[in-house]
Amino acid sequence: MLLYLVILVILAGLLQEYTLRHSLDKVTYDTYPSKTTVDPDEVFEIITHIRNPKWMPVSYLKFQESLPIELVPEGNVKLRRDTELSRLTTTTFLKPYQLLERRFGASLPARGRYFLRGATLMGGDFLGTRTSTEYFPVNREIVVVPKPLPEARFGETLGDYLGNMSVNRFIMEDPVLTLGFREYTGREPQRAISWTQSARMGRTMVKNYDHTLDLSVTVILNVECPQDMENRGELIEDCFSATRTICEKLEDKKIKYGILTNAAAAGALGMWSQVSDGLGKNHMMTILEGLGRATHQMTSTFESVVNRAVRRDEAGRYYIIITPRLDAKQNACLQRLSALKGGKTFIVDAANLAELRVQDAQKEAAAAKEA
Repeated sequence: MLLYLVILVILAGLLQEYTLRHSLDKVTYDTYPSKTTVDPDEVFEIITHIRNPKWMPVSYLKFQESLPIELVPEGNVKLRRDTELSRLTTTTFLKPYQLLERRFGASLPARGRYFLRGATLMGGDFLGTRTSTEYFPVNREIVVVPKPLPEARFGETLGDYLGNMSVNRFIMEDPVLTLGFREYTGREPQRAISWTQSARMGRTMVKNYDHTLDLSVTVILNVECPQDMENRGELIEDCFSATRTICEKLEDKKIKYGILTNAAAAGALGMWSQVSDGLGKNHMMTILEGLGRATHQMTSTFESVVNRAVRRDEAGRYYIIITPRLDAKQNACLQRLSALKGGKTFIVDAANLAELRVQDAQKEAAAAKEA
């Protein structure tokens, strides 16, 4: 009997040692966000999957995940803040062939790129007195796009500019683009009559011009400014927010738009310095993601970006220029473009937005007082 007991103890010890050495064998870990592009303070889910594909259970499992330090969790989730990361520690166990899924809501407060960096898994005996450790690296990205501008007066001024542009769609005609010919009604100017077609058809015909329905806008986003400029970072962030607001207004009015910029975009695939004209959700998301990835570093000078716009200019194109602060040098660069377009430019100087904020706040306070 004693022999059997000794054998049983030996077998139990061997099993324990095997369990400790191989508790994390074939165990897999993955984590990802439910959305890869979000607004500031928008709640999304962080989803974690841990799979045990073998017949042997993991009786003790502790995993510590590396999350962005700026992450704001929802509910009862408790994070430990380190110098550069937040850490979330969870203790559980895994049955044979079990897939463990854990979800929790979270948000990020500011524009930029954030990463889920993976986790350290520790597996061991039931009491967790002895463990084996393995690191599972993950590199999942979350891009937070800029907030739209709240300034009411900026929206009104921009609305007037875009309103004038929309009117021009229907009152301007491009004499270069002739779609065809139609019969003269008596309302058309004589210069529109095509005498060649009239002779051919035996009745008076006029040229059917293409009304400028495809008026388009190039949004020029500039980040070039002195490194020691006061509130430089805030002004550049205002430029990103202004770009979003303008693009959303253009979407609402169904006016095609594109981007030219000298802002470097971190981790962007391809060149983000130019986004061709377009409309729609995918086009807008391309620009928003670029704005979320954009840094305060420039890839070229403001002058070179303006010169690119001048070289590629075409009939029916308008320009909206967004810059942290319009100085004399930049103003001189824009004069060529302004002269070329004859009033078809709209300039957003982010340095003036602070003044608009004060005026808007005073307006709201006065309205609240009257109410």
